[in-house]
Amino acid sequence: MRRSPLRIGVLLLMASSATKYVRADDASPPDKSMYSLFNPTPNDAMRAFEPERPSKILNPFTVDAGHFQIESDFYNSIHTNYSGAGTQFFEVADPTFKLGLTNSIDFELVLNGYQNSATHDDQTGALTANGHGFGDAFFKAKFNLVGNDGGTFAMALVPWVKAPSAAPGLGNGVVEGGIALPMQINLPADFALGLQTEYDVLKDANDSRRYSNLINIANLSHPVSFISKDLTASIEFYSALATDAYTPPVYTLDLGLAYMVVPNVQLDAGANFGLTKASPNLNLYTGVSARF
Repeated sequence: MRRSPLRIGVLLLMASSATKYVRADDASPPDKSMYSLFNPTPNDAMRAFEPERPSKILNPFTVDAGHFQIESDFYNSIHTNYSGAGTQFFEVADPTFKLGLTNSIDFELVLNGYQNSATHDDQTGALTANGHGFGDAFFKAKFNLVGNDGGTFAMALVPWVKAPSAAPGLGNGVVEGGIALPMQINLPADFALGLQTEYDVLKDANDSRRYSNLINIANLSHPVSFISKDLTASIEFYSALATDAYTPPVYTLDLGLAYMVVPNVQLDAGANFGLTKASPNLNLYTGVSARF
């Protein structure tokens, strides 16, 4: 019997939760409820820097109250070949700005930078579609539910909405939105397992109707200590399944490296590989994250 990615994610979560591990951070977390945007968390009380880059998966940790974080690609390129046409896409800078509002809530603004997309017919080489300019903007809020300041398990809710600000040829010109549930389980030997389920409502490409899109992600990360204690590697499986008959499923295998240059600055690079014909064949990127 074929099991869905969602069922696999639930089984992984149940299996990981079935065994309890004794860790130093299992003690009761400190009370930081008094901190807010206008009463920032002191530097010595801030939690560890936890960028979401370089993976697709979100993490369940919010930016400390009154602090600011930015995460962005330097350069991102995607090659896709599907249904007799090849598309080359690249983007320069797509900053995500994060602002801690309370100890468990942050606000996030994603601004897609300069993009260029060109699609050519495989047989004739003729240009069939193209677009260039700035992409759509996304507004997010993250609500940590548990595990923000310690413990073996953390979870958050992340609703999002897209503002259709993209240049012609780069977006569909409509408002879309969804909600994600990212989780993280700290495993023995410094492994971390990330799981995410996301439900989106998107526009049909052929008419004005909407359809549901279900995303599931599983991510395993671990420090590469034999090279550097500040270098972390991750492997990730991503799936997107749509209720729209004209939107094929997308599955990718994603590899990432992140290097913590200093406690509040991280550099990263990644490569994502398509596992189905409709998935991007290859996605290469590099970027930076910083906290203030």
